[in-house]
Amino acid sequence: MSYENFAYYYDSLMDPQFYNDYEEFINEHCDFHEVLELGCGTGEMAIRLSQKNKKVFATDISDDMLNVTKQKAMYKNVDLLLQKVDMRDFSTSYPVDLILCLCDSLNYLLEPQDILDTFINVYHSLKHDGTFIFDIDSLYKMNNILNNYQENEEDDDFLFQWHVEHIDNGFVHHYVYIHDKIENEIVEEHHYQKTFAIEKYLEWLKQAGFIHIDYYSDFNEYKEECERIIFVCRKE
Repeated sequence: MSYENFAYYYDSLMDPQFYNDYEEFINEHCDFHEVLELGCGTGEMAIRLSQKNKKVFATDISDDMLNVTKQKAMYKNVDLLLQKVDMRDFSTSYPVDLILCLCDSLNYLLEPQDILDTFINVYHSLKHDGTFIFDIDSLYKMNNILNNYQENEEDDDFLFQWHVEHIDNGFVHHYVYIHDKIENEIVEEHHYQKTFAIEKYLEWLKQAGFIHIDYYSDFNEYKEECERIIFVCRKE
């Protein structure tokens, strides 16, 4: 499910240091000029890369996320190419150096065939020696950290509630409730995410054509008990 009104509150709930770490990680693992981002969200990473003189194609399936990205890009005087794209069914007019799919966007694909289709689309949209970087929430996070997880925050302006229901192995339901007391607005959204074993992602990546695949835990060496697994895949 795509983000709707929640898109306008997303940035206020994210830690800027996360994007700092991710930008550093990307620059460490590839050289690139043209980048396509799938599931760009509010465009934070796309804008950062564009500010470093990269040509950025920012895409998302959510109209609201793209609207927020457009507003932020205009405010920061950044030139982005924006388009509504379903990662399961896309192609590019010419191949690019780098494709990104960050912030557990891939976990919104609940069916293995959808993930495989996405990987195939990515492979065909990359230049030779191009790089695909994506991340997923780990099985450890899904089954342990997010197992009936609850977060509640409130101040004079804002009430935020986030409840996670564990449905099955690697499968969760997110319920988000926001009360903006200043704007007198209430937002309620339901999101479903699913993750699979690393071996399955490696299998699908190889089926798509990727051979050189590395993976990391939260920007560091891989360990099973981590929150986020980042894959770096090169087209050779």
